[in-house]
Order: sequence, then structure tokens, then C-alpha cells
Amino acid sequence: MSNTTTGVVTNGVVVPNSPLPEGACVEIHLQPPVRLAVPPELQVEFDDWERTGAGTVEMVERLAEETSWA
Repeated sequence: MSNTTTGVVTNGVVVPNSPLPEGACVEIHLQPPVRLAVPPELQVEFDDWERTGAGTVEMVERLAEETSWA
């Protein structure tokens, strides 16, 4: 008998959405990530940020805080 149970990975451990029977033999298939539809011009901006790296994002956020008028 075969059935499908979904779940998520939490701290590297698969956590099923429903209980599994003790001693069940399982096979895990990863699903492709869900990508939300975004306008092309916004996707270009996202791609640019991804290419610049986390260090650049942190620098921009720090500069924004330092120059805040609040």
C-alpha cells in the first residue's frame, strides 16, 4: 500500500504533517521551491541584490541607519 504524506524540514529533520505508522518504510522526494510571480522589473532588482551579496546589503542598511533623520 502506498500513500503520500507531506511535511517540512526543521533543523535538518523531516517533520511529517501527519503521524506515520511505526516501522513504515519511507522515501523522500524534494519538491521544487515555490516561486511567486513578480513583475519583471522587480525580479531584475532582486537578481541584482542577490549578485551583490549579503555584505553589501548590510552596508546599505548600516548607512541608512547612520543617515536617518529620525
